[in-house]
Formats: sequence, structure tokens, C-alpha cells
Amino acid sequence: MSAPQTALNVYQAIIDEFVGKTRLYGSSSSVGECGVFSKAPDHAKYNEFIETLNPTQRLILSEMLQEERDDAIHDLLASLSGWIDCQDVGLTYQGKPMPVDLSGMGLHGDYVGRRDGWEWPSEREPEDP
Repeated sequence: MSAPQTALNVYQAIIDEFVGKTRLYGSSSSVGECGVFSKAPDHAKYNEFIETLNPTQRLILSEMLQEERDDAIHDLLASLSGWIDCQDVGLTYQGKPMPVDLSGMGLHGDYVGRRDGWEWPSEREPEDP
């Protein structure tokens, strides 16, 4: 991945990374495909439970875990949007304000939109005066 050059590109890269990593990391695919939650010793009880499930049940559990992961990221971004909108918090890149909320629905809207296949608007970042 090449390094983003503008605040807009950085924001888009951050949201897209959240979308991609929710699918790459986490236990949902491992539960669905391998029947394993985690190899961590403390998680043995989860693996024992998963072993009792048939393939259809494991797939449903996998989908539930993915949904919860997506929802947690959504909720975190919704909270951050509230801070940005109501508490004068902002994001910057190299000292420049980072545009956020490109969907008009908050950072969480951008996340959900990108996760569901929405294309970034083709608007250009404002030029420096």
C-alpha cells in the first residue's frame, strides 16, 4: 500500500483499513472454517463449546461474532463522531484538518457504507489558500 498524501486520502485509508481488518482479524472466520475460537489456553472452554456444534450452528455463531465485531467498530466510530460534532474534537494529518463524515452519516456511516460497497465521493480536497 502506498502512503496516502493528503488528509482526505488518510481518512479514507483509515476507514478502509477498519473495514478490511474487521474481516481479517477476529475469531469469526476461524470459528466458521476450523471450529476454533482461539488457541489461547484461556479460551479452551470456548473451543470445547464450539466442538459441540454442528457445521450449520458454527456458521451461525461465526456470523454472530462478525456482526458483533462490526457493531463494536460502528459504535466506537459513532461515539467519536459525537465528540467531533459536539465537543470540538478534530482529526488532523500533518497539521491539517482531516475531512470526516463523507457519507453525511458520521464516521460510522462512512464505515458501514464502505463495508457495504459504497464508493467514496469523487470530491476533491480543498486547496490550501
